[in-house]
Amino acid sequence: MIELDFLRSLSPEVRYTIIRVLLALVTVLVIWLLRSALTWLIFQPIRAFIERRQNGGTANLVVDSLELPIRILVVALGTGLAAAILETDRTTNTFVSHLTRTLVIVGIATAVYNLSGLITNSSPRLRTITGISIDEQLIPFLKTVLRILIIIFAGLIILQEWQFDISALIAGLGVGTLGISLAAQDTVANLFAFSTIVSDRPFVVGEYIKTPDVEGIVDRVGSRTTRIRQLDQAFVTVPNSKLANDAIVNWSRLTKRRLDFVLGVTYSTSAAQMRVLVAQIRDLLVNHEKVNPESVIVHFVNFGDSALQIRIIAEAYEPNWGAFQGFTEEINLQVMEIVENLGLSMAFPSRSLYIENMAFAPGENGQLRLETDSQERLDSKPVPPLPDAEPNRSIPDGPSEGEGAPDD
Repeated sequence: MIELDFLRSLSPEVRYTIIRVLLALVTVLVIWLLRSALTWLIFQPIRAFIERRQNGGTANLVVDSLELPIRILVVALGTGLAAAILETDRTTNTFVSHLTRTLVIVGIATAVYNLSGLITNSSPRLRTITGISIDEQLIPFLKTVLRILIIIFAGLIILQEWQFDISALIAGLGVGTLGISLAAQDTVANLFAFSTIVSDRPFVVGEYIKTPDVEGIVDRVGSRTTRIRQLDQAFVTVPNSKLANDAIVNWSRLTKRRLDFVLGVTYSTSAAQMRVLVAQIRDLLVNHEKVNPESVIVHFVNFGDSALQIRIIAEAYEPNWGAFQGFTEEINLQVMEIVENLGLSMAFPSRSLYIENMAFAPGENGQLRLETDSQERLDSKPVPPLPDAEPNRSIPDGPSEGEGAPDD
């Protein structure tokens, strides 16, 4: 009873203060001890709701990501209740109020931070939850940007809660960001170009592309540059900003390749033979299993300098370049067989030279020498003699320059 006598000896104001402090400590202790139970009570409805909408694995991931934020919110609740029980002075009450709201902001920001990482963990999960489809290579970039923005916004809200003037801070950050942007504009341009390449997908790793500056197989697509392996096996590193602005030909995404060439036959081919030849070549391509029948064009199109020209066009279902070369060889051989079976010949560049009144005359050592009438006329015509040279009359006789005059 000594303790009770001691308490009775205190003034009522002191006893009331002690009791409020004890109640505040008990409140904080009870909430701290019951935080697991409170967390379970809060999580149970959330888990049940998510399990009805999604699978159990996703529900467990969501609960795990929210566990730490809920604990922070429970601490904030205990702090607020303890401050209300203590009935402290205005300054202390203001401090505790700011602290409580700061804990709430931190808890909410932590929850959003964890959920953003959960949602952007993979492209299929992002598409399942939000309906937004983003390439898998862009997911780490998106996750980093979202988390940085969450931290920045949470920090600004906390500073504003503690009565800091964030307008000057935002202005300073704007000036600093502008300076950084000017200094790293190439890097920023390459990052945005990387996001464009990943989202638009003009090419992926392993495809064969051609640009105005480089041609080869894409070996790696990085956040700043893209590496391309040329046919000579040399690697070329190209900035993403340049690739994003250049015209890109992607040969790996062909579904068909175009066969286009001109066949020339000799002028000895008759019109009837030409009709049969054109019809057989057309039937060959239309009935071929690797040719699109609607794309076949075979026509006698031109009288060339040394051949009758047939234009042959078709689309082959051979996107692979090597296989297309084999297909071209097969078609060429079959066309040659058609020409041979019809008794025709393929033309080649040639020129005929016609000489009139050609004659042969015996030459040296018993060999024949080719002569024409014009040559004979040239040989028989006498060549007039050259005129005699006349003296230069413009120079008078006498001493040359520098010589003395004759003696008298």
